[in-house]
Amino acid sequence: MEPDQIFNVAEGILWVATALILLIRSFKSSTHQILLRVSSGAFFLFGISDFIEVSTRAWYQPLSLLALKAACVITLIVCFIIFRRASKAGQKHPPK
Repeated sequence: MEPDQIFNVAEGILWVATALILLIRSFKSSTHQILLRVSSGAFFLFGISDFIEVSTRAWYQPLSLLALKAACVITLIVCFIIFRRASKAGQKHPPK
């Protein structure tokens, strides 16, 4: 395996592990359960896309791989925005 392929495997393992951690947290959380599960799914698919990238050697080929990566990133950004807004709405007092 070439260095870029090794990096993609390691990155894929990292994102899948992150997905599993978020999924486990979703069962313990009562406030952000859906958000954690959606984020978990996005991280899992992003990890899978890195495993696919090992064989394609390019994040933009085929076009469906690029679309998958873009959809995952957009989903994670939207989840982050929703989380931040929910956190700010839950604050009754400004931070000291």
